Amino acid sequence: MEKSAEQEYIQKAFGWAARDASGILSPFKFSRRANGEDDVTIKILYCGICHTDLHFVKNDFGNSSYPLIPRYIYLIIL
Repeated sequence: MEKSAEQEYIQKAFGWAARDASGILSPFKFSRRANGEDDVTIKILYCGICHTDLHFVKNDFGNSSYPLIPRYIYLIIL
């Protein structure tokens, strides 16, 4: 039996997202699917972005999809 979207996407998450090509990041709440048998849950303490992320935020390559949460380097706790 296939899961409904409400059943599959149940983990609440938070990030800083670009909503358009302005380059401005704002708080963004979203839902993620539940962890499967082969998934690991991590706690991200800090996150950095690289120069390429800035190009994606501003849609410099012409293929960005919004909302867009840039991410590159993480400091995590397993």
